Amino acid sequence: MADFVLVHGSFHGNWCWQKLVPRLEALGHRVMAPNLPASGGDPAPLASADLAGYAARVGEAIEARPGKVILVGHSMGGIVSAQVSENLPHRLAATVYLNGLLFRAGETLVGFLDAHAHLGVEDLVLANMQVAPDGETATFPAAAAGAVFYNTCSPADAAFAAARLTPQRMKVYRDPLNLTAARFGTVRRFYIEGTRDNAVSLAYQRAMTARTPCEAVFTLEGDHSPFLSAPDALAARLDDIARRAA
Repeated sequence: MADFVLVHGSFHGNWCWQKLVPRLEALGHRVMAPNLPASGGDPAPLASADLAGYAARVGEAIEARPGKVILVGHSMGGIVSAQVSENLPHRLAATVYLNGLLFRAGETLVGFLDAHAHLGVEDLVLANMQVAPDGETATFPAAAAGAVFYNTCSPADAAFAAARLTPQRMKVYRDPLNLTAARFGTVRRFYIEGTRDNAVSLAYQRAMTARTPCEAVFTLEGDHSPFLSAPDALAARLDDIARRAA
C-alpha cells in the first residue's frame, strides 16, 4: 500500500483524476489530489498561482500524510513535482512524471522550447491557447482540447474534460527551477510517456528523460490524458512503481 499525491497540469484541476483515484484505491493505495492555487475552482488569489505557490500547496498535502508519499506530476505538474522533490526529499518515496515536464536546474519552459527548436515539434498547446492582452493568463478553447489533450479519449470523456478547463496563470512557465543534486537528485524518479501525446510530444518527453535519466521509463499507447483515456493501464503502472519504491 502506498500514499499517492497527484498533481494536475495546466488548465486542469483535481477533477481530472476522477477515474484514476478509485482504481488506485481498489488496489489498496491511499490517494490525495489537491487543486493547485487558483486552478480547478480553487479560491486562492491568482497571485499565488506560480511555482512557489504550487509547490507550497503540494507540500501541504504531503505533510498531511504520516509517511513517505509517491508524487505524480502530470504535464506542467512535473515542474511542480520537481520543485517539491527539492523542497521535501525526505518525504518522497518516488516522483513520477506522467507525460510530465522534467526540466533541469534553472530551466524554464521557454528555455526548454528554445533549446529544442531543432526537433521541429509543432507545439499545439502554444498554437491554440489564447493569452490575455496583459499576458498574465491564458485560456484553452474547448474546441481545440479534444485534438490536443484528449485525442484517444472517448468522445464523452473528451467533452467532459474540455468543458472544465479553466484559465492558467502564465508565470509558472517563466519561473526557473531551483534544484540541487543533494536534494532533488536523491529522490527516485520514474517517467510514464505517452506515444500519442499531442500536448507534450514524445520527442520532447524522450529529450527530457535523456537529459535527466529516470530509474525506469514506462510507455502507454495513448494521449496526454491517460487518467481519462487509459485509467486501468495507468493504475497498473503506478501500482508497479509503488511496489518498486516500497
